[in-house]
Amino acid sequence: MTTTTTCGMLSVFRRARGVIGEHTSSSLALARRARGVSTSQSALGGANDGEGERRDGARGKTSAKIARVGGKTGAQGSQTRTRVMSNAEARTHVSNLNAAATSELKHWSTVTEATRREAHVAKIFCNRSLNMSKISSIGFDMDYTLAMYNPATFEQMSYDETVKKLVSAYGYPKQLLESLKFDPNYMVRGLVVDKKRGNILKMDRHSYVKVAYHGFEALNTDDRLRTYCDVSKRPSYDGADFSALDTLFSMGEAYLFSQLVEAKDSGKYKFFKEKEYMKMYDEIRAAVDLCHRDGSLKHAVAANPAKYMDSGEEIVPLLKALRASGKKVFLLTNSLWDYTNVVMNFLCSNKVGKEKTLEWLELFDVVVTGAAKPTYFANESATIYEVDTKTHLLRNTDNGAPLTPIGAVEDQTHQQALASGLRATGVGAAKVYQGGSYLHLHAMLDIDYGSKLLYVGDHIYGDIVRSKKTIGWRTMLIVPELAHEIEILEANKEKPPVLRRLRTLRDALDDQVARHAWLVQNSSSAGASDGDKEKHMDELSRARDMSRTARTAHREGMREYHGKFHYVWGQMMKAGSQSSRFASQLERYACLYTSHVRNMFGYSPQKVFRATEDIAPHDEHDEEFVRAIDLYSEAIESGDIEKLG
Repeated sequence: MTTTTTCGMLSVFRRARGVIGEHTSSSLALARRARGVSTSQSALGGANDGEGERRDGARGKTSAKIARVGGKTGAQGSQTRTRVMSNAEARTHVSNLNAAATSELKHWSTVTEATRREAHVAKIFCNRSLNMSKISSIGFDMDYTLAMYNPATFEQMSYDETVKKLVSAYGYPKQLLESLKFDPNYMVRGLVVDKKRGNILKMDRHSYVKVAYHGFEALNTDDRLRTYCDVSKRPSYDGADFSALDTLFSMGEAYLFSQLVEAKDSGKYKFFKEKEYMKMYDEIRAAVDLCHRDGSLKHAVAANPAKYMDSGEEIVPLLKALRASGKKVFLLTNSLWDYTNVVMNFLCSNKVGKEKTLEWLELFDVVVTGAAKPTYFANESATIYEVDTKTHLLRNTDNGAPLTPIGAVEDQTHQQALASGLRATGVGAAKVYQGGSYLHLHAMLDIDYGSKLLYVGDHIYGDIVRSKKTIGWRTMLIVPELAHEIEILEANKEKPPVLRRLRTLRDALDDQVARHAWLVQNSSSAGASDGDKEKHMDELSRARDMSRTARTAHREGMREYHGKFHYVWGQMMKAGSQSSRFASQLERYACLYTSHVRNMFGYSPQKVFRATEDIAPHDEHDEEFVRAIDLYSEAIESGDIEKLG
């Protein structure tokens, strides 16, 4: 490699680094930084892999610990938090952004492609082509789908109540009530909890662990590889030792688990001495369940729903538009009737307490509560009950169809119900059921196969994966965090191409290192002159310096870029340069996805959604690599290093 080429390539790196906000005074200084770069994984998403990771990891332990057991944030965390929007802020931002007044909602007939491009966060994205004219029924989950909760209030309350239950029901130290503070910014969806080891993991689409934290301390590269990658049998991550953070409801309990891991490891509490990480996680889950069973959460929401969830003014016009188009609309939720009635009254008519009515049922053809998803999609023998909406009592049914009890007076309405059986009539208020299975729902909606139905939900596993894999429903995933991701992507759209070019240059330089190393080795065995040997050694040294420079520029660029999305976990949809595990599941099982259910109002109920073309690595012509090689050749021939810019 000539000196001219080397200087020119350094010029490329400096210009590229200027775009990503980095500045380098000299190649020697940058090369020195490359040799001693930190192995911290925070906000990087695991940009390094393979042998490069192992070499960097061997240089020292990371010190990325954030002190959170006492509710304090370390300097690194606080400094970073001033630079980026947290995911909790993003979720709140999404909710507030989309809680516009009804008059501000734009019907699909008034939306053009130009206005849709301007409001990119309001788009519906397509993984699998879907012709909505073939869909006869559209269903919705309730929590975090129709009802968008405020993490600053609802998740805080859930966290506080869980800690109280741990102390009162499971004997945890009372000091935790004062010392533990909830940070709604920290956890993101798509992570996996290693319950046995006390770790939180972020993986790519191949289930390769890119980032791992024990409590709030990042595992160094060697520990991460030794635990999850360089093993004789890699874990599947879906067994009893692991738990996926598939829903926004699980953010608080995962954060609490990390805090308790820190508390145990600190040695300050005798209580934790014999307590295993797995046991702590199981008790957190049990405490959360206890909060739901004793009514701690739902009573607070019922008393003041506006405090815990956003206005649902967009829901009514959306549901009316769908039914007006001739489609049947249903609600399928795991919540029981009493809580469902509270939430839907608030969303549809802003009524609470004694003002509640049953008018919202007229917006649906069928309402199923207590569905117990995801078993709803598999247990075909589950019993279905009809809910008495006034008394909250359950009535037996004949596999869903109404029964007349002995001695009951059969009025005209009841006779009509007997005649219609299980089918939804589309007239008047919807019937309300509890339990059952998808077979009952198909009968109510008068459909004979699942692909005629679109279900909209927020839980990647409970709502989307099982319904798609088991019974072939078409699916739409609500991803509130997507609005935040899109905003950051659009604000930094010039950076991914720069990072891709840096990676291309890095790969080309690695090839140069291998080539010169071979020449050095071959010249020694072939009896070359001392001058030739020295020349090859000098070129190898320069190539190695350039390779380290490229590696540093790319690694630091990736770390800074991911940090703009989240200061610890980076971009939700990416793990390094690969799709994240969450993004992979979304792509495989969600036919459509969007940031908020109200975005459906901007599309025709007969819209044909078309998926983008799949591009395999061999389909792409690597223009960046070809251009880099051409530039090298031109620079060598002409001596014009500016061509490398």
